[in-house]
Amino acid sequence: MVTAEIAVALPAVVLVLLLVLSAVSAGVTQLRVTDAARVAARQAAIGSDDVEGAAVRAGGGVAGGGVSVGVDRGELTCVHVSRPVSGPLGGLGLTARSTACAYTEPSGP
Repeated sequence: MVTAEIAVALPAVVLVLLLVLSAVSAGVTQLRVTDAARVAARQAAIGSDDVEGAAVRAGGGVAGGGVSVGVDRGELTCVHVSRPVSGPLGGLGLTARSTACAYTEPSGP
């Protein structure tokens, strides 16, 4: 009797475990994108030209890995970073997005 009950319950347990692991993976991707936006905003605020490279390095991705970076300059320099989530949730079109702003450093005396 116990064998039949385990055979029925085990697929449900495995499915829930896969969903939890996918959600954790999406959360980690969101944290990486947030960190990448923060680093890229700071780099853009001090006048660096390699803002996208800084975002890719900070986000743990590789160049051309689907990381999208946009920069708005003014009194505040804001960077918008987005990256598709990997794994099963990425197949559903889930994208991690983050925006970070830093005060623009003066360029001269």
